[in-house]
Amino acid sequence: MRMPDIKKEEQTRADIIAAAQKLFKTYGLDKTTMDDIATAAGKGKSSLYYYFKSKEDVFYAVAKIEMDKIAETVRLALAGCKAPTERLKSLLITRYHATKSKIVLYSALLQDSSKHINLYQRIQRETNNEQVDILKQILLDGIKCGEFKSIKEDECASLAVVAMMVSRGLDANILISGELPPESIRLEAAVEVFVRGLA
Repeated sequence: MRMPDIKKEEQTRADIIAAAQKLFKTYGLDKTTMDDIATAAGKGKSSLYYYFKSKEDVFYAVAKIEMDKIAETVRLALAGCKAPTERLKSLLITRYHATKSKIVLYSALLQDSSKHINLYQRIQRETNNEQVDILKQILLDGIKCGEFKSIKEDECASLAVVAMMVSRGLDANILISGELPPESIRLEAAVEVFVRGLA
C-alpha cells in the first residue's frame, strides 16, 4: 500500500490556505466560493474537498493562522518583559494592537462577519484558555514578588477571566462591528489605570 507523502500534503494544504486567504481578504467569506479557492490554488475541486469539508472549514484554517500569529506576537512581547506589571501591560496592549492590525487586512471580510459569528466564537474559545492561563500566571507572579498587593491568590483565576473578557470585548468591537475606538480613547492609559488598581 502506497503511503501518503506527508510533506506534499502539508504543502498542498498550505497552498490552499494561502490562496483562500487572499480571496477572503479581497471578497469576503460570502462572495468567495470553493470553486474560486480551487482555481486560485491551482487545484481541482475534488482535491480541495480532500483537505476541507466546506468553505467555512477553509476560512477557519485561515483565521486560526491569523489568531496564532497574534498569540505569537504576544509571546514575543512578553519575552522582553520581566516585571509582572510590565508583562500584564504588554499582554493587553500588544494583543489589542495585533488584533487591530488585522482590520486593515480584513476589511472585506468584516462586511459579512455577523453572518459567521459561530466561526469567530469557535476560534475565540480555542485561544481563550491559553490567554487566561497566561494572565493568571502573571497575576500570581505579581503577588509573589509584591507588585500586586490588592489581590489574593485565590482571586487570580476569576480576575484573569474578567481581564480576558474585557480584552475580548475590544476584539468584538473590532472584529464584529469593524469599528476602532476614537483616537481620543487611549488604551495605554486605561491599561495603566487597571494595573495600578492591582498594586
